Amino acid sequence: MHFGEWAVVSLAYISLSLLQQCFAAPVLSYKQITLKDSISANSITSALKRADIIPDILDDFSPTFSLSLSYPSNHRTVSLGNKIPPSDTSTAPIFEIHSLSSPSSLSPTRTLASNKTYTLVLSDPDATSRADPVKGQMCHWIATGISLTSRNSSEGIEEESAYTLEMYPHAEGVVGNVVKQLMDYLQPAPPKGTGKHRYVFVLLASEDGGEGKKELTKPEARPHWGYGTMGKGVREWAAENNLVTVGANFFYAKYHKS
Repeated sequence: MHFGEWAVVSLAYISLSLLQQCFAAPVLSYKQITLKDSISANSITSALKRADIIPDILDDFSPTFSLSLSYPSNHRTVSLGNKIPPSDTSTAPIFEIHSLSSPSSLSPTRTLASNKTYTLVLSDPDATSRADPVKGQMCHWIATGISLTSRNSSEGIEEESAYTLEMYPHAEGVVGNVVKQLMDYLQPAPPKGTGKHRYVFVLLASEDGGEGKKELTKPEARPHWGYGTMGKGVREWAAENNLVTVGANFFYAKYHKS
């Protein structure tokens, strides 16, 4: 094939792809989420430290899972500190969980297993503002009872190290068929004039490596996660429920006139 013919074919393929992207109907599926190949435990902790999430919300830890989250309404993906307009976060995100190490190299606490359940939370430490967080941390979401199952991979990834969960909010108190919302999802809504807020997703696992507590404690209130003290939140709630942090991701949002 001559260069001119190749260029025409390539251009036609690109144009077709763009048309498909423009007119394709949105589908709620974890397949929309792509995990960057460059993600690593070090890149996660470095981003968390640059944003002062460590130590403001979390103690220093070594991530053993990566969290890939996407808001389905506009396909906004959470990417370790990107900016997302609050209007694009009206419903709970769908997400995908990946192991950063092969299961055989993980400690019992952090090993992927079918008999383990995980908890995903969303917290805002900057309520009402980062300069004056009188309501921080604000609890925005607690989804628990998450179980992980392996999937086949055509990308050369070890099958046992890639785990996914589809998230479909169907009814109050339930996400999908098995995941329980201990605290219903609360859409981020930073007040006008309060600057950027950090919205932090944290993946938690039972400290003893098993299924953990049968019934997790529901926070008494969203501000301060019910502890009544500015700055209290994920760290204290996880300790109360014998949970440890195994992964995290976050984005920034500020007031946006709709």
